[in-house]
Amino acid sequence: MHVRDLDERSRRLGERVDAFARALSGAGVDAETASRLLETAATAALHALTLELLLAEPAAPATVPASEPAPVERLPAEPPVRVAAAAA
Repeated sequence: MHVRDLDERSRRLGERVDAFARALSGAGVDAETASRLLETAATAALHALTLELLLAEPAAPATVPASEPAPVERLPAEPPVRVAAAAA
């Protein structure tokens, strides 16, 4: 989905939520109920946009199989370090 398409879809969903708010107000729905309904409508609009974005992006492979293991860098061997035992 292109940014322009997403902007347009977002704008249309926002207009619908605004129209819903006007309809609730015009119907005399009490403020607490209207607030709860508008919150749910706005959340649903955001979920719809998120879903469209997720479905529009090509799925990336979970893992990329390696044809050969990556080479391991070998460090030069050093003689072991002797540590004196602590006096008890």
